[in-house]
Amino acid sequence: MSDSQHSILVVDDSDDYRKMVCHYLSEFPCSIVQARDGEEGVELFADGQFDLVIMDIIMPLMDGVEAISAIREMEAISGAAPVPILSLSVEGSVETAVDCINAGATRMIIKPVSRRGLADAVSELLGFEGGDQ
Repeated sequence: MSDSQHSILVVDDSDDYRKMVCHYLSEFPCSIVQARDGEEGVELFADGQFDLVIMDIIMPLMDGVEAISAIREMEAISGAAPVPILSLSVEGSVETAVDCINAGATRMIIKPVSRRGLADAVSELLGFEGGDQ
């Protein structure tokens, strides 16, 4: 298990889904910041320093694709290295996946997300070897 603590931003308009994702992430050495929509997620990203963003796609105000694009634009302007973004969506179409990747998502998982599926993706994106946290 790594001793380093990672900072993860979880953006989802569903309180229940955010709680579930945070519960699933409890096995990782991480601090979690939560946002209720894309606008809040972009604001928190601008004010914080995160190792990973987990972004729902279908949300009010600013959807996940728009939020991912805004985050990538901020990174490009500042010259910061891109933070991995894991997108989550109930919409599993090829078009949605292409939209997410074109916006700058690193990877996409279809909802409902399993504990193991999320753990595997987070391990990969944060660079944990062999799934060890």
